[in-house]
Amino acid sequence: MVKIGVSDLKARPGSELEFKAQEKWSYLTTATGRIPIVAPVRVCGNVTNTGRILLVKGQVATTLELTCDRCLEKFRYSVVASLEEEYAGASAGQAAAGENEEPGEVRPLEGDFINLKPAVEEALILALPMKWLCRESCRGLCTHCGQNLNEGQCQCDTRPVDLRLAVLEELLRKKEGEN
Repeated sequence: MVKIGVSDLKARPGSELEFKAQEKWSYLTTATGRIPIVAPVRVCGNVTNTGRILLVKGQVATTLELTCDRCLEKFRYSVVASLEEEYAGASAGQAAAGENEEPGEVRPLEGDFINLKPAVEEALILALPMKWLCRESCRGLCTHCGQNLNEGQCQCDTRPVDLRLAVLEELLRKKEGEN
């Protein structure tokens, strides 16, 4: 778990603490499942005591193993995300939330420590693309036989079929097969 000790920083408003951490995680948990992480998760940045909250600004980077939405092949995706979070003790957090009028924006301190893991996970998930593609030019799979079109063309008939005439085309094939 990425934790930062802030006991000295809490006592000195206006002061700053620089941090750098690296951890090995097996996977990133999302609402739809687990994404394998294939490189260490690197986090760096600064924690600033603003007087009422501790402001964390930094960057997180790692490499994930994703599955292409078009061809279903696994590929590695390097992700770099910015990190900006506010932390406060329980009483200071309620006061800060009251000023912002958006409760839940300020994360709680765990004693004299900031637990960055939830914020890092959230930053990584938000940095993922909407559509996971192994490459922009991915051709995907054949809708008839399932052939990966990046590896070669399949032998399927790819002529567009007018669904209104599909029955007539089927009758024509049967008639040609009889002759």
